[in-house]
Amino acid sequence: MSESVFVPGRVNIIGEHTDYNEGLALAFAVDRGVRIDIDQRSDDETWLHLEGRAPYELGSTEPRELSLDMARAAWKRFPRSGVTLTVTSDLPDGAGMSSSAAYIGALCLALGARGSVLDLAQIVQSCESDVGSHVGLLDQIATLGGRDGAALLIDFARLEFEPVEIPSRWSFTVVHSETSRILAESGYAERRRECHEILQRIGSWSQLTQETLFTVPEDLRARARHIMTENQRVREMVACARRDDIELAGRLINESHASLRDDFAVSTREVDTLVSHLQERPDVHGVRIMGGGFGGCVVALHDHEHRVEVPGHRSWNVRPSDGGLRRVTN
Repeated sequence: MSESVFVPGRVNIIGEHTDYNEGLALAFAVDRGVRIDIDQRSDDETWLHLEGRAPYELGSTEPRELSLDMARAAWKRFPRSGVTLTVTSDLPDGAGMSSSAAYIGALCLALGARGSVLDLAQIVQSCESDVGSHVGLLDQIATLGGRDGAALLIDFARLEFEPVEIPSRWSFTVVHSETSRILAESGYAERRRECHEILQRIGSWSQLTQETLFTVPEDLRARARHIMTENQRVREMVACARRDDIELAGRLINESHASLRDDFAVSTREVDTLVSHLQERPDVHGVRIMGGGFGGCVVALHDHEHRVEVPGHRSWNVRPSDGGLRRVTN
């Protein structure tokens, strides 16, 4: 008898860099992800098979790479033995669709992790931290808590989430800028440091208002302004979804990109060029950079009957999925 687990990637509609700042986000699991097939062995070793790489024994001390370090981080918490784990994925690496969170989440499930969505999300977050990616909980909650046809409104101050139905005529396409990024090597850590400094000044993100914004040091004020305005955009986006206002939803997404570009400074020239090109299309309502930034993908909101493709750029039409925490026995 063989087993398999599947954890999807995710798309974040809006609410970027808010997860590690006690804010809000609206994200959904997609119908793409990471599958791990689990086969029993006759010995007590644990082998990992990744596409395009030589098989690796997780107890080995041989030199490793990031994907193997992630696997070892999961295995150290859940040292299941006597199995071969074969990993396949249709998520693009380094593109902001949470391939790392899906990969580690699937590994933890394959190795025996159990618990609530929040429990598992925090385990995955810890594994990512072990390999140098100090990320918030957006990706882990969205990938592990997927709902068919719905996004999750996640409140990171309360660590609560609820489904928000996405209108059937709304469609999302992820377009790769064809520039990759690795969060541990990008400016992501610097943005986290800046936000920590802001928090020390104001005491709580809940205290940040238009009035208190001017108590933030001038060199950090734009960062704080992004967090404040992005949280408001999340609230407005939820209202748009509930009344099916795709035009305003698109404007909110465009405003999010402008804020990420100008106030949070996580966009790039290549990404901005792609966003501008897509925003000019009459069939696209809104476009913004997605994920940690510094390259990767953009997400476009458009009507369901249209297709969004850009010559020379990979793209994926995605929909809200209930793919989280799927376990199959064949």
